[in-house]
Amino acid sequence: MSITKSYNKQTDTYYAYETTYEWSDEKQKKVQRKRCIGKFDPDTGKVIPNGKVGRPSLSRLPRTSAKSDTPRNELLDISPDDIKKLTARLNKIEEALQALSVEIHDLRVEVESLPARNTQES
Repeated sequence: MSITKSYNKQTDTYYAYETTYEWSDEKQKKVQRKRCIGKFDPDTGKVIPNGKVGRPSLSRLPRTSAKSDTPRNELLDISPDDIKKLTARLNKIEEALQALSVEIHDLRVEVESLPARNTQES
């Protein structure tokens, strides 16, 4: 899946498309499928969504005002126990990520030293 840009001369507008390739049994070859995801702004280089893709906007979520005494987690029906469980899970994932990044670093150092060992042995 990739994002491609196309220029429409009649409307003088750039459009952004999500392009995918699928195998067609009828044609026995790959077929390109394009779906318009919005307009492309060449000045900023950003895609302006056409409203059919993406996450729901924050305006759909209930908002809390500074005057409100109700915490936001109550508005979203999240219990404090759920927050504690999710926080603990997040901490475990972060620890695992840290351990993996250290292991990746060690492996990179080991791989970088391999050619040096081979040249010394020869």
